[in-house]
Amino acid sequence: MRKICLVAPFVPPYGGMALQAGKLVESLRRRGIPVFSVRVNRLPTDVGFWYRAPGVRTAATTVRLLRNLSARLKESDVVVIFSSFFNYFFWVTYPVVLLANAYGKSVILNARGGGAGEFCRRYRPLLRPLMRKVDLVIAPSGFLAEVFQKEFRMDVGIVRTMVDTQQFPFRHRRPLRPRLLAARNLETIYGVDVILKALKIVRERYPEAVLTIAGNGSQSAALKALAKDLGLEPGVEFLGSVAHDDMPAVYDRHDIFINASRVDNLPNALLEAFASGLPVVSTAAGGIPFLVEHGRTGLLVEVDNHEKLAEAVVFLLTCPEEASRLAGNARLVAEEYGEERVVASFLDMVERAFQKRMQRNGNKACHEE
Repeated sequence: MRKICLVAPFVPPYGGMALQAGKLVESLRRRGIPVFSVRVNRLPTDVGFWYRAPGVRTAATTVRLLRNLSARLKESDVVVIFSSFFNYFFWVTYPVVLLANAYGKSVILNARGGGAGEFCRRYRPLLRPLMRKVDLVIAPSGFLAEVFQKEFRMDVGIVRTMVDTQQFPFRHRRPLRPRLLAARNLETIYGVDVILKALKIVRERYPEAVLTIAGNGSQSAALKALAKDLGLEPGVEFLGSVAHDDMPAVYDRHDIFINASRVDNLPNALLEAFASGLPVVSTAAGGIPFLVEHGRTGLLVEVDNHEKLAEAVVFLLTCPEEASRLAGNARLVAEEYGEERVVASFLDMVERAFQKRMQRNGNKACHEE
């Protein structure tokens, strides 16, 4: 049984990568599989005012991370790094891969985030030497798998995002009401402004339509101001950050899930909506079409088109039987992302990466002799 060191952000704060990392650790431990978790978002506390200086906070956090990781590497066989593709990659992923290699450990890069393609193309010369030190890339969708196969000719395995279908029970929406839910962070890439503009159009047909937004972020004040400017108050509720354990009740209060990402991979929120029985209307950004099949499990529209987004919502409200059909199909898809299947796939990838490292270390020893 391989000993696994899992390096990732963990809750708190809430986020898709942190939630998935936490679920995976819990699932492995329930099965008696030895797994060590190394948190990348635990900030040092024994610091002074100098900690606020530019770059110091990031550097101090990285040093603390590597110190904690060193202690776990001695006990581990395989290191799994949950990685996004912005500054995080250079401050976390890059040094973690180098340190794991220094210890001769098998390395799996768990790729997350819709921005991976642009990031890899932009920084390919810097990334190529590092990717040679990675034994296996795993990704939650074919969208990200294609990025690494194309840019680095990497061996890529698919390990799906995990959703607890018992935590998010299914319910048909009968009657289907114009109660919309968006559950994304309030950042520009998630297009919540597009959702607000779409709601204004939906209200021309359904004046009683309401929207709840679960999430927080840098655009919070601007989005609240936009809702006011569009004359959508009352009827738009900003919940702020919601604990994941409280989200099933939030889904249950609503009838349609709406998403307007500009950049994305495979959002947890869409899977949770699938599981809960909310018909989904979304933009076709990034990897979303790998999850939402237009006309079968949801409705897809082009990015940044609030008119088409509104049109899709109105279609569901005027054709509730079609909405019910889409939701039923989507629930079946959600069940394919259940814990048993995901953990089994993950463990297969761990063994695959471990064997590759053993072969690599064996070849290296032969050359040294």
